[in-house]
Amino acid sequence: KIVNMKSMPLWKHIFAYVTLGLLCGWYFFLMILYPFLLYCIYHGSIIAGVIFATFLIITIIPLGDKPWETFQYCWIWDIWCEYFDFTFDNASLKNMDWSKKHMIFEFPHGIFPMGQFIAASRVKDITPGKKICGIGADIIFNFPIMRHIMTWIGTLPAKRSNITKILNRGDYCAVIPGGIAEMYLMNTETENIYLRKRFNTVKAAIQEGADIIPLFFFGNTRIFTACNPSGNGADVDKSFLSKISRKFRASIVLFYGRHFLPVPYRHPIHMVSAEIISVTQNSFPSNEEVQEVLDRVILSVQQTYANKKPHWETRPLVVS
Repeated sequence: KIVNMKSMPLWKHIFAYVTLGLLCGWYFFLMILYPFLLYCIYHGSIIAGVIFATFLIITIIPLGDKPWETFQYCWIWDIWCEYFDFTFDNASLKNMDWSKKHMIFEFPHGIFPMGQFIAASRVKDITPGKKICGIGADIIFNFPIMRHIMTWIGTLPAKRSNITKILNRGDYCAVIPGGIAEMYLMNTETENIYLRKRFNTVKAAIQEGADIIPLFFFGNTRIFTACNPSGNGADVDKSFLSKISRKFRASIVLFYGRHFLPVPYRHPIHMVSAEIISVTQNSFPSNEEVQEVLDRVILSVQQTYANKKPHWETRPLVVS
């Protein structure tokens, strides 16, 4: 799973291994921790009761809706970026009109959107002078610690009103159109994104008058092995787990990384910005107008994948 990775100091490697494992396996960790704490509470443990109560309290306490830059640009992110040898190519953004509204469409999701996550620490370099705030699945904000981390990098629940909120305060809004569905497309033969049916995401951009910036994160689907992939875009809608996941707005997928743990493989992640899609504001766009913009987004992503993919990415792109 290692592809021409640069060596890291041992302490950094261990730090990344532990923290990224906890981050990506946090849901599994809580599934073990909560029953254990309840068991200890049942047997009279005051310490377990305090820990359990603390977790409940920090789960319901309201959080802010803007990035906490002290955290977003701290040294931890440098280690995580080094672990994945994270690089980016934002050449297509050099001559953009920074004053306009922009929505950023990010591909692919992968088991964990690691590229999108660590790119939050490079926003000052990717879009100088502009903040990028994303929207994420509501379920994220029901878990302590995880909800804090995501909020601190500017992520809000995936509600239509939050797109408007982010854009109206002058920030760029990042979305992952493929979402949960893309998790079930992972396989070793093709790179897959789920986009052709994402009318509402494109419609939101048109209604807001926001130009669309497609970003592709090469390597995102190579940091974990999925145990139950659908295999191709044709049958993702028929996948039982995919249907259940969308119904509960939560990912239900089995995966593993290094040493069969939720620790991501060391693999390069390379972000590339595609051609910007200009959009004309229309509060009530027709289906034909939405489809025309969607087709341009698909073409832009396909061209970027074909022309900018790293030497180690040999899989063809499939757009479902």
